[in-house]
Amino acid sequence: MKSLLRSCFIAAPGDDDELLLRNYLALQDSKLGFQRVEDTVLWEFIREFVTAHNHVPNITTLSEHFRRKHEDEVVARIQMLVALPAKSRGDFLKRLEEKADDRRLHQWTEILKETGTITSTGMKIVLGKGKEKILHGPIDAARYILEKSHDIVAPTLGTRLSGEVTNDGQTFRDRYERVASDPLAGIGQFTGIAQMDEALAGAKRAELWIHAAFTGGLKSTFALNWAYNQSVYYKHDSVYFSLEMPYVQVMNILYVMHTVHEKFRAVRHRLGIQKDPEADVGLNYQWIRDGVLPPAHEEFLFDHVVPDFNNPANHYGKIHIEVADPEKDDFTMVDLRSKAEIIYSKAPFSCIFVDHAGLMSSRKWVSSTTERQNEVIRDLKKLAMSFHRGLGIAVVTLFQMNREGYKRILKVKALNEAKDKDAPALFNETDLSYANEAEKSADIITATWIDDDLKDQNRCQFQNLKSRDQDKFKPFQARVEWPCRRIFTVIEDIDMVSRGAVEETVSEIVDEELG
Repeated sequence: MKSLLRSCFIAAPGDDDELLLRNYLALQDSKLGFQRVEDTVLWEFIREFVTAHNHVPNITTLSEHFRRKHEDEVVARIQMLVALPAKSRGDFLKRLEEKADDRRLHQWTEILKETGTITSTGMKIVLGKGKEKILHGPIDAARYILEKSHDIVAPTLGTRLSGEVTNDGQTFRDRYERVASDPLAGIGQFTGIAQMDEALAGAKRAELWIHAAFTGGLKSTFALNWAYNQSVYYKHDSVYFSLEMPYVQVMNILYVMHTVHEKFRAVRHRLGIQKDPEADVGLNYQWIRDGVLPPAHEEFLFDHVVPDFNNPANHYGKIHIEVADPEKDDFTMVDLRSKAEIIYSKAPFSCIFVDHAGLMSSRKWVSSTTERQNEVIRDLKKLAMSFHRGLGIAVVTLFQMNREGYKRILKVKALNEAKDKDAPALFNETDLSYANEAEKSADIITATWIDDDLKDQNRCQFQNLKSRDQDKFKPFQARVEWPCRRIFTVIEDIDMVSRGAVEETVSEIVDEELG
């Protein structure tokens, strides 16, 4: 437990306060206790501090507090803990799960002992308000073990699998107080696009988010931007199931995305990659793919971008890429779930991306494409809700819009232009290919649209078809930097296309993206 406690306060220059706050919230949610008195006293102070200030304390605050109280044993314990490295994200959660399993083993041993007592001699239990009851015999023992087993199989991080809600007011209050004191409450896995994040607050645990577009409509590009932003800017781990692109292609896209990071402005300007020192210009994906980067671009990529992306000190989230088994003809939800659970057991993550649902097979053979797609969508929702013994996970899946919807938007757009109307042409839920289940099971449905006019402006259009738990966002446009595949927020309709961009053939890149 000492490594978990050490990971809940700031003690070294490389400690990230937001990641340590996530650690604190997870440890509090787990309700694990400490055996040492000094650790318990220290933990209680950290809890009070976070409740009051919404961030974890640093080593100076801790030490000075307990020195003033002349609690030398706690001060000595703090100094010992400081020598340990702080864990975060998957490393912290994995250690937390190990300690929770130790607790389950102890609880299970105690339950078996008590069950034996009930069977043989009987056992008195307290019901509350001074009432007691004697349990005796095999029937009472069986009921007792069933009741107590809920605590054994429940997820570590506070998710209830069952309960009698009319008698569960304390759990209701505990959850409310937990959310009220949590500065990260209600925040899911942010996309990095301002309008979407402000309206929807990201993809949340147990939610299924479907993002749809017609062929070439930036589905994969958007999902990879999302995974990249989660890693670099929000420091969350994710798993990306790529069912149509090989690992190397996905890897190339993610590394080229990192070349446009604002931290490299001075380097890019010094190497002549960009003329404007304040611009954000990335390298050309095709040049990296084909191995034809100019020398200055190669120097930038391998001396700056790659080392930074791989540097543990940056605390970037991990992006685990999984492709379909080449030895299998199909890829089902059973395959996806088992792989995701195995990965999570080794390195816990916050989000699953599925690229895309249309390439997944149903668990059993069906002749209808609609039936197959509906089963996949239902199973993806079940995955979001039941992942890791009911803990739940945010699931984002890509989906195809049908040709009828694509043609209808072109027709509406032409009519609007003829009438000199500026209204955007939009998809609707019936445009989702072969999947009426998407309208029922998805918590959020978003879509992108791109045509020649938007392409020429380096723009794409986002819209929100469904939002179960909050208001939908209004349609908006985002900026697309085609050479490096990055999608950025456009603020107040200002054209934010980078200045001083490198020479590239945009039409070739667009043609490749549009298939």
